[in-house]
Amino acid sequence: MSVSLLASLHCKKDAEGAVDTELKKLVDASKREQGCIAYELYQYKDEPTRYVIEEEWENEDILAQHMETPHYKYFVHISPALMETPADVKILTRLM
Repeated sequence: MSVSLLASLHCKKDAEGAVDTELKKLVDASKREQGCIAYELYQYKDEPTRYVIEEEWENEDILAQHMETPHYKYFVHISPALMETPADVKILTRLM
């Protein structure tokens, strides 16, 4: 059964350009990973410092492997300098 993840991010004011660039790199690399079903990036229309990432992976083991990739670890490493608060990450279970 697939596993989904929803991450809410709030970047520092005036960091939107850097965050856009780094998130797009993360998304592009993640979408190429084996086992990635979906990896979508959204930005709030009325709050440009807020982002949402919606992911779906084949299973929890594949998600765990994703979290060990260089591109994921790099984003985690640089995010404290760019984010207002730590990302709020939730693992979701599909009900229907």
